[in-house]
Amino acid sequence: MKFSVTVLILFSVNHALSDQFLLRWDLLGYDIPPPEVTEWRAGVITGYFSQRLDHFDPSNTRIWLQRYFVSDKYFDAEKRDVIFLMISGEGQASEDWLKGGSWIKSAKKYGALLFVLEHRFYGVSQPFRDLRTENLRFLSSRQALQDAAVFINGINQKYNLDKDAMWIAFGGSYAGALVAWLRLKYPHLVQGAVSASGPIHAQLDFHGMSTV
Repeated sequence: MKFSVTVLILFSVNHALSDQFLLRWDLLGYDIPPPEVTEWRAGVITGYFSQRLDHFDPSNTRIWLQRYFVSDKYFDAEKRDVIFLMISGEGQASEDWLKGGSWIKSAKKYGALLFVLEHRFYGVSQPFRDLRTENLRFLSSRQALQDAAVFINGINQKYNLDKDAMWIAFGGSYAGALVAWLRLKYPHLVQGAVSASGPIHAQLDFHGMSTV
């Protein structure tokens, strides 16, 4: 079965995070719609994680803020050994993923700490004020994978997680490919990946996707 999906993204300038960290943007729409929320609650925390603009050029010291959401509702604070990471794809991240979806059942079962990480250049995770071609060269899966790896290391330190803590990454479609590659490239950081309809074989001018 072939699927055709059209995503409409509307941009509006919000406000600058600071002189150093560039403008925030509001985007309407998601790469994959968030799940139907099964329960609403307070306690979802929004954070901003400092990332290098270019992880592979030591001379480029520019940094930007990557948004993430975190929930410890199901976290086993005694064992502290299971962390779930949802990586957003080409769209605004949604905290609704922390309130519903099939991964919540697993979080309850294994006592997982939950994170949703927004992809660079989407939502409010904007390294630049504009999307000129010269800026978009920093929008790549290679940079995004390193963002995730740096984020995992940083969170391990921030939350004083055990060195043997198990990270399981989740993603769908393009983000599904990302989590599969993340597990492959950083097996010492990510112990498992749940890839939903992830087109893991890179293809130029990719017009469609088949699922099984």
